[in-house]
Amino acid sequence: MKSTNKWVKLDKVVLRVDNIEFIYKESLVMIFNCGFENISKGRCILKLNLKKTKKKNTLFVYTDKALMSVEVFYEKKSIDEIIKLFSLTKSSKKATVTLIIDDELLINEKNYLFIKNNLQIGVKAVEWKIPLN
Repeated sequence: MKSTNKWVKLDKVVLRVDNIEFIYKESLVMIFNCGFENISKGRCILKLNLKKTKKKNTLFVYTDKALMSVEVFYEKKSIDEIIKLFSLTKSSKKATVTLIIDDELLINEKNYLFIKNNLQIGVKAVEWKIPLN
């Protein structure tokens, strides 16, 4: 049977925050375990780190598992603001994180992702939507 998939370019990945972990060793790392809002299967681990010189925001897509890994770097003040906003959250609605990516991913009409090889993409911008009540 011939596939009838029509592939569409995706220039942003929208994540639903399912839970958050804080890890503090030498510096603070926030780990967000996420599902997808605009991709049908898989999960994503987003790591929010203190900004270091020459480190860029990246999205890594695995081919051998339904997983993406994202690393985002912020100044301490911005991380403190994000922590504060999440601590004020009293809503049953989940927060979302939109990643505006440098390159495009391909999805079909059922929002299944097409990935041929492991792929690392730069993240141009990150948009947070955190419901407070």
